[in-house]
Order: sequence, then structure tokens, then C-alpha cells
Amino acid sequence: MAERRSGAVEVFLTDELFNSLLSVLETYIKTEVESVYTEYALKLKNKIMNHTRIYMKDGEENAAIYFYEKEAAMLIKLFIMYDNAIENPSKNFFEIFKKTKSEK
Repeated sequence: MAERRSGAVEVFLTDELFNSLLSVLETYIKTEVESVYTEYALKLKNKIMNHTRIYMKDGEENAAIYFYEKEAAMLIKLFIMYDNAIENPSKNFFEIFKKTKSEK
């Protein structure tokens, strides 16, 4: 069993998820625009490359890494913005959310 670190959550990734995660971070890193998101993508990539451990599960190699709250929050923001940039959602989910909240 992995050691528990205060304030951190251990994330387990298959090789496919690991590759997807790093591909998204690489997309930010390769942009020519310098921003807090580009800088944080680089920091997260470096952390992942330097602190991920490999373990076996069901005969397959998988990856595990600890993310602290600030790192997890930034990772979520990066993925949300990436998804929005790629998918361009047709619905305004925030407006739908506000409407359902006001009806309660």
C-alpha cells in the first residue's frame, strides 16, 4: 500500500491515461503564448516525469503520482479549458446550472 501524504491525493493512471495527460500538457507547453497556464503545464509535466512511480496491476504497467490540492485544481482548470477549446460546447451549462439552482 502506498504511503499517505497529508494534503495530497494519489492518482493512478493506465498508460493510455498517462499519455493523454502528458499530451494535453504538451499542447499548452508548445503554445507560443506565455501565460500562467503554460507555466503551470510545464511545472506539472516536470513533476510527473520526475515523481511518478510505475507499478504492476493485472500484469500491466501503470503509473501513480501524488497531486496536492493546488496542483489538482490547476490540472482540472487546464483540462476544462482544453476541452472547451477543442469541443466548443453548444450549451451554456453555467446558465443551466444557475437556472436549476434558482428553481430549488
